[in-house]
Order: sequence, then C-alpha cells, then structure tokens
Amino acid sequence: MKLGKISVAALLFIAVPTVAADWIVSYDNDEMRGTSTKFLQTDSDNTVNFDFPYNGGSSMTLVLRSKKTELKDGQKADDLKPAEAMLMISKGQFSCASIDGCSISVKFDSEKIQKYEVNTAANGRSDVLFIGNAPSFIKNIQTHKKLMLEANFYQAGPRQFKFNLEGYSTPKNN
Repeated sequence: MKLGKISVAALLFIAVPTVAADWIVSYDNDEMRGTSTKFLQTDSDNTVNFDFPYNGGSSMTLVLRSKKTELKDGQKADDLKPAEAMLMISKGQFSCASIDGCSISVKFDSEKIQKYEVNTAANGRSDVLFIGNAPSFIKNIQTHKKLMLEANFYQAGPRQFKFNLEGYSTPKNN
C-alpha cells in the first residue's frame, strides 16, 4: 500500500515535455494572375466564456498573412514572408472604440507587457482585428515561445488568451 502511494506521488513529479503548437500553413493561389498569398495560423491554448449568444467557449486564432505576391520564375509560395498579423475570435465581438483608437495588451514569454495598436476590419467584421505594428509583432512571434494577449470584447470587457508559439518554423500543411 505504501509503495503504491509512493509510485503515484513519483508520477506526479515527472516532467512532461511541452508540446509544440500546431501552426497551420495554407495558400491562396491565383493561377490566372500568377499571384499567391501565404497564411500561417495557430489557435489559442485556452477558451473564454461569453454570455448568450456567444456562450459555449470561444477561442482566438492568430493569423499571419503575406502580401499578395506575383511569383517570379522559380519562386515558391512557401518562400513568402508574413507581412500582416490579425486576430480572429471564434464566437464574440471585439470592442474597439474607433474615436480613441484601439489597442491590445501582449506579453511575450516573461517580458514586460506591451501595447499594440489594432485596427478593425475594413469590411466591418467585428470578429477580426489587425495588428498595427505587424513587423514588430511578427518578429516577437518568431523569437519567443509563449504569448499572452488581452483584448476587449463587446459587453464582456477584457479577456486573455494564451498561445504556444513553438512550432512556428515548422508549420503543418492545411
């Protein structure tokens, strides 16, 4: 009996390796024009709960997008670098006061909290935000392992999402 308790206790202290996040790569290819856009995306590790009609757990997706590029001879869509960063919420609406501007708070690994200005989607969608200083944000994603992000939501206030950034350099095909 004592041996069984010790074995169970020992199992609790065994280190479990961190699993790399699932980054997915996809492409939007326009064969007629010879252009391509590359997308990299990963989902938040956690969900948050909003009130009706968005109840049931909402996750956030972080999407990095290249510019639409006319591919030259020998150039591959996989070579395209991300130029834009956007956030998408699965259920819910971001709250962004356009008069005062809008920002999110982010924390990479254990560094200080930073503010990033964000913009709403040009088509009026309230479930998407674009990161203003995308080059800085993308560089931080490439050089860090974890991201905690806080955004404001309609009738729900600020909510936090966590992302495991490992696996960025080896995305899976969609």
